[in-house]
Amino acid sequence: MNRNTIKWKIFKYNIIVIVMLITLTTIIFNVAVRMYFKKDILRQLNKIASGTEDTALEHGPDFFPGPERMPPPRPKNDNGLFKYYSMIDHSLKEPISVLNANVILLDKNKNRITPFQENSSDISKELMSQFKNEVNKSKTFSSERYLNLNLLGTKYIAIIKPVFNKNSFGLGWIIIYSSLEKINQLQLGINLILFIILIFSAIVIGIFSSRLSKKISDPFSLLNEYISNIAERNFGSIVEMPIYDELKEFVVNINIMSEKLEVYDKAQKTFLQNASHEFRNPLMSIQSYAEGIKYDVVDKKIAADVIVNESKRMTHLVEDLLYLSRLDAIEEHYYSNSIDINELISSCIRRMEVIANKNNIVITNNVIRKGSMLIGDEDKLSRAIGNIISNCIRYANRVVTVTLKIVNNKVEIIIGDDGPGIDNKELPNIFESFYKGKKGNFGLGLSISKNIVEKHNGKITAQNSELGALFVIELPIL
Repeated sequence: MNRNTIKWKIFKYNIIVIVMLITLTTIIFNVAVRMYFKKDILRQLNKIASGTEDTALEHGPDFFPGPERMPPPRPKNDNGLFKYYSMIDHSLKEPISVLNANVILLDKNKNRITPFQENSSDISKELMSQFKNEVNKSKTFSSERYLNLNLLGTKYIAIIKPVFNKNSFGLGWIIIYSSLEKINQLQLGINLILFIILIFSAIVIGIFSSRLSKKISDPFSLLNEYISNIAERNFGSIVEMPIYDELKEFVVNINIMSEKLEVYDKAQKTFLQNASHEFRNPLMSIQSYAEGIKYDVVDKKIAADVIVNESKRMTHLVEDLLYLSRLDAIEEHYYSNSIDINELISSCIRRMEVIANKNNIVITNNVIRKGSMLIGDEDKLSRAIGNIISNCIRYANRVVTVTLKIVNNKVEIIIGDDGPGIDNKELPNIFESFYKGKKGNFGLGLSISKNIVEKHNGKITAQNSELGALFVIELPIL
């Protein structure tokens, strides 16, 4: 697995979290269990010691003589001490206890009272020595004392209860002790079970984490492949895969980008084809008449006029192409100023009247009200409106009308003619570059107008009216 992938990073952080959880769980669990066992052991030891003390003091007079025979106290017969110990030993058996408790009895002179020989193996000399040292530390202590001992790697817990002032038959101290080996084994077993559970959980979580990271990274891999196809100019295909809400907008934007790139790519190819076609005709005319002049097969004056006109046509085409490319460029600047709408329209009409008069066309201006202002680039807006008026002049029979309306903080510039109108099949395409009607020149004028209007946050539409074609330009006003 590559370490620079999202899949690896998700998997790595999940593993770190799992290890941290296992470690913390183990530590906290062991601390909690140890505290619980310690508290419970002390409770059990207390209960056992209290029961043993009560038994020892209650039945001691039945087996030991009076104070005149002390020290050391001895039972009335040899079997009596065994019975006494059996009775005390029975009191050590706490039903719910996990302790394996034992008892040591000391007389008032700190000598052990036992039915066995002193050097018997029921208790080690080292442990007995530890208990006697604790008893000897204070000859007068009258309250019970708890001990935690570690002898030869084995831990013990004990309670020493002084009873010398509670009886008259010579019993001095009762020592209840227990090895913690059983408790440690119990804790070790619990830890082993906990470890197995945690390892199994870690494996399950690891598998789940791996599948989760794969599910998260798969969409990115598919998107990467799809974007690589876009880089190879394979536009138009749509990303179709299950996606998360966080990626939904991203995928939608990629699909939109692909569609726009496809449209742009097709438009660019169409543009180049149309541009080459527009240039080919005047170049062929210029070449043909130039050869005619060379070989004296055409009138030089006629040929010169054709060459000049075609050159002007090519110059005008190049200017429009350059202007349109600048409008599409990001770095093209728009100089916004406050513009009087009526003055803008009047200026455009005056500029177009020369062309209209040559074609016997009259331009009428219907102004609703004066003083309306908008913010924009006056030169560009003038060109956009001029292109629309010029287009209407080309198709009009007698009249071109320009009307202004103010609707909902927008100005509507309505330019119409009394010509044949626009073919319904051509309406959706008339604003595309190089798309032109029967009397059109290059098909760039309307495309330039649309570009300029939209850059001013406006909208331009074309439709047919009862008289002819109708263009509506909407622009925001102050």
